Amino acid sequence: MRPVPVAGELTGSWLRRLAAPYGLGPQDLLRGLLRGPHHVQVTGSPAAGLEVFLNGPAQGALARSVGLPPDRLAALLPSLADIPARLADATLVRAGWHAPRDRWVGACHACTGRLRRPGQPVLVYPGPAGQICRRHRRWLLAHSGAPAGIGLETLPDILAAHRQHLALMRRHPDAEQAVAFAAAVVWSWQLQGWQAETIWKDRARRAAAAVGCAPAVVEPHALLAYPETVTVARVLAGPHWQQRLRARSSLPGATADALAQEIGHRIGRPWLADWLRARAQIRPPTAAHTDPLRQWIGAAAQGRPPTGCGRCPRPSPGLPTTAAAPGG
Repeated sequence: MRPVPVAGELTGSWLRRLAAPYGLGPQDLLRGLLRGPHHVQVTGSPAAGLEVFLNGPAQGALARSVGLPPDRLAALLPSLADIPARLADATLVRAGWHAPRDRWVGACHACTGRLRRPGQPVLVYPGPAGQICRRHRRWLLAHSGAPAGIGLETLPDILAAHRQHLALMRRHPDAEQAVAFAAAVVWSWQLQGWQAETIWKDRARRAAAAVGCAPAVVEPHALLAYPETVTVARVLAGPHWQQRLRARSSLPGATADALAQEIGHRIGRPWLADWLRARAQIRPPTAAHTDPLRQWIGAAAQGRPPTGCGRCPRPSPGLPTTAAAPGG
């Protein structure tokens, strides 16, 4: 009973891997591992939730049963730090199966080949920039039943953006928030009619060919706008624009145009500033409240850049299941 979790693995994924060699279900194994002098209360089921959450006493019992130090388990299994309020009672050994609270993916098939069992891929929380396996050049997808990913051999722009993403995280402590907000900015542009422009259309075609599906299936996927998202995040996280806005040396409208011109130049859309200006003229009363970039400008001018956009739906992190390519 010694298989060590993969770094960032879902606790539920690890328990499934522990249980499989013994012909046990993960629920039976969990109850056995937590069994002791105190009553054990386990709610939910593995069929209803991919992740299992444990309170303090349950975590201690689990660590003792598998022979791993509690601090090592906590470092490898992110969900152990997240104890739901309904399980917080420290007088009982309590656990519950639920949906993961954070984004998850299937770990790289090639990297975890010796750890997997048929129908049981290793599921992990990828973290801010872990969606891509650089070693095997794959964009990892959320699929609980099989390893799934998009090969990036024909998408060098995605790999280049990932290198920039990692560099941004090393340089800026707020990089994760900048990327999340940049994703909302770019997604808002997609929603307003960018789907047909040439760069995304070509990228969607190459991504669709990599997984054997129609380009329309790929269009809502986060991969499609990933290079633009990273580029916008690099602009917003850089000190130049934040200092310029805090100095209030120009009018907000002029600053917005200048910022859009720089972003448009960096992402290969020199028409971006004109397009955004035209959109704002069509809906002038609501433009400042619906355009995430304008929200950022207004907040940054007051020294508090926003960390996200609650009004913008997010692109899909996975692909619908097709005959040729499993999705998330």
